[in-house]
Amino acid sequence: MTLFPVDPALERPPYEGDLDPDPVSESQARAWRDGREFDLEVFEYLERAGARVVQKFFQVDRYPIDALVEGQNGARFYVDAHGTPDRTLKPQAGMRRQDTALKFGCKAYHWKAQNLVPRLILVTSHMPTAQMASARTLQDLARANALWDAVQITGDLQGFHRLQRYFTSEPPCEQPLPAPWRDGQLHLRGVGRPEAH
Repeated sequence: MTLFPVDPALERPPYEGDLDPDPVSESQARAWRDGREFDLEVFEYLERAGARVVQKFFQVDRYPIDALVEGQNGARFYVDAHGTPDRTLKPQAGMRRQDTALKFGCKAYHWKAQNLVPRLILVTSHMPTAQMASARTLQDLARANALWDAVQITGDLQGFHRLQRYFTSEPPCEQPLPAPWRDGQLHLRGVGRPEAH
């Protein structure tokens, strides 16, 4: 018994590239839609903080990134968004999944090593708690100067205020501002949206 029927006319068995592509599963399609919806929320969130989206959905050295933004003060930042529009507390949402943090970290380290993305901001729906391995990944990225800042789109008013300073302060910030996620002091809660002052 074979898993894939083989056409007897073929001289060799089929390889992965010879097979018709599998249709996208329902869960993958839903994840893609949720991801795009979250990206749109992130763009609006960044604009409320004082940024203008310069470019969306492009690649830097063949790795995808969600946006390049420019603050009112002229400072530019690359933004990668990872999250879901569903704000319920879930253990594997946003940056709470270690594999998501590692995939993001691989891109960030590569960009840093190649001097391609000098200021990278991560915007997520769910930050990891201090005990999660993914929190350690974010801290390691910060220590390597591969991640400028990370903010949670809901329940992180301090993060929103940091973004406002990055985008509006004169002169622009030369260094990342202190943030609780850098030293493992993550205490984000709730699901309410931050106020835009």
